[in-house]
Amino acid sequence: MITDVHTHFWVPDHQAAPWTDDLSRVARKHAQGSIDEVTREGYRAQVAPAERSIVFGLQAQASGIMVPNDAVAAFVRDIGGQTVGFLSVDPTRHDAVDEIERAHFELGLVGVKLGPIYQGTSPMHPLCLRVFRTAERLGLPVMIHQGAIFTAAGRLSDANPLLLDDVATAFPDLKLIIAHMGHPWIYETVTVMRRHRHIYADTSAIPNRPTVLANALCAAKEYGVLHKVLFGSDSPMVGTGNAIDTLQRVVTHTQKYGITSITDDELHDILHRPSFDLLEIKAPEPALILEDHQ
Repeated sequence: MITDVHTHFWVPDHQAAPWTDDLSRVARKHAQGSIDEVTREGYRAQVAPAERSIVFGLQAQASGIMVPNDAVAAFVRDIGGQTVGFLSVDPTRHDAVDEIERAHFELGLVGVKLGPIYQGTSPMHPLCLRVFRTAERLGLPVMIHQGAIFTAAGRLSDANPLLLDDVATAFPDLKLIIAHMGHPWIYETVTVMRRHRHIYADTSAIPNRPTVLANALCAAKEYGVLHKVLFGSDSPMVGTGNAIDTLQRVVTHTQKYGITSITDDELHDILHRPSFDLLEIKAPEPALILEDHQ
């Protein structure tokens, strides 16, 4: 079973400058079709190779994107099947903790999406730390963009994955997924993955950078954490099928030319990783979903 742990939902009303300008500049050339609006039909087509998926919005006032959690929850209900939703909060908002509890208990969202640099802050800021504390208390995994971004928000020095060493030390039961292998800091990412048992990383977006992807996978193997690499696409910028195809090409390249090669079995394990189980996410019951749509 293929699980795609990194897919997005948004519509034009959720986006403003500088997000709209910068996303068009850097992502449109990589995407299939429109990336401005995620529809039910478009989403299903994009993630079709995956039987399970995680979808989320992003709330980042500093970058010009604010996707309501109610809209994400409604999209998850509309998609049905084995798709679950993560909530997002902007930690700079005073009601961030209340919104986490509301979106989890009332809307049924099962994880948290954060992007401190998009949100103009640092994972070590007290406003972010209260979000981590709440997520740990509620048992919610956190997908965190801790790496380079395409907007001018935040400070790159606050985006280094090494900062998550302090976060994981402070919150040892918190499950963290570092998006995009923390690129360009892939070696820092695998270092903190090895040090902390609850830190994972996903392969999303970096199929657009096959050299980075190859180095990231090889580094993860050399550091003994390849089993903690989860498959993700970054839909709608990168579709699930395209991400799988690129992974296969990159793995073949490591087998032909790499000092450290990724085997076919290891690629199979990445694609078929039981990510929901590792993150302690309960998959929706198909029978209940069918009843809801009658």
